[in-house]
Amino acid sequence: MEYYRLYDLRNQYPAIGNYITTLPGKVNLYGIYSETNVLPIDVKGLDGIKFVKDTSFRFIVNIKQKQEDTSGLLYTSEKYFKNLESSLKESNPYFVNSSLNDIFVVDVFLESFILLFESFIKKENSAGVNVLKNNFINKDKSIDYDSFVKFLDWIVSPPNLKEIDTNGVIPSELLINFTTFEIDQEKAYFYPDKEQTPNSNGGGTAGATATEVLAELNRIEQIKLLQEELININSDISTYTGLIASDDYPNGGLSTSKLTVVGKIEEKEYVSGKYLLNRKKQNEDIRKQLTTYLNGLKSKKSSLELELNTLNSKGTSQPTTTPTEPTSTGGSYSGTTGVGSGNTGGGGGSSNEVNNRNNGPYGREQNVR
Repeated sequence: MEYYRLYDLRNQYPAIGNYITTLPGKVNLYGIYSETNVLPIDVKGLDGIKFVKDTSFRFIVNIKQKQEDTSGLLYTSEKYFKNLESSLKESNPYFVNSSLNDIFVVDVFLESFILLFESFIKKENSAGVNVLKNNFINKDKSIDYDSFVKFLDWIVSPPNLKEIDTNGVIPSELLINFTTFEIDQEKAYFYPDKEQTPNSNGGGTAGATATEVLAELNRIEQIKLLQEELININSDISTYTGLIASDDYPNGGLSTSKLTVVGKIEEKEYVSGKYLLNRKKQNEDIRKQLTTYLNGLKSKKSSLELELNTLNSKGTSQPTTTPTEPTSTGGSYSGTTGVGSGNTGGGGGSSNEVNNRNNGPYGREQNVR
């Protein structure tokens, strides 16, 4: 669902300034004769709605355990949540109320995904594979909701150039974490229906004990955190590289230039107040400060990549590639007030999109767009 601000509406009677928030959850629309002509509008709140960073689908999803449940967890994308917040700040009741209308909220039921996950366990164990996490489902059947929402975002988003090499398929090593264990081939031959597990076989080659399994999970979590940090650093490197190439920076006065950069990692303000009436020198001063910070980002990136490669070399369940991010989705900058944002994006969302894209958001085998 697209966000139309009040000034984008076709009927703005009597004026967009006549939409006034009087109390939280209440907007009054005043007519020309405001003393007697007023329409109170109840506005739904955002309590209980969570968002996941770096997602862009444009609807709210209600995640339930099973179809009989009357309530669930409400999630949306980062961009859509910011639009909802803007709608409240601008006293625009229509976008929030429409977004939370049951007709437009997409219900997703986890029960079918968990049943599918369980159906593969015996087959995986018969091959000597112990799955610790598949996509967004952990070994204990708990759900990683952030991973689920990110995968849902991928399902409803259009294919992009980064996926050409994989033919629109998410590489399996990005979806699954697992350990292996030895199979008793003689037992498997004479008792094919008897399930062999890491515990019944005395452990596995990659996770024989609870301590080793815990260490593997910790390693995987460290890799995940490093990958997320590298994505943010790559984004900020792209942002600063673009700013350094700029010809001019915002002028805050005859002797002052100010630039506020809102990156994924932090917001920083750069000020040059040394050179009166010399815009060239002021710009060079700002550019020098930007370059210093960019060099620090590159140095940090190298250290993180080395640490990530070290962790990857200790196991086989994670990719050894360094995560990257498109150069067009970094932070942004402004003048002295400095307002910026991370990724932006659009695209509609509906229950049909969710179901048709991948036969449901589940990635045990291949997930083709």
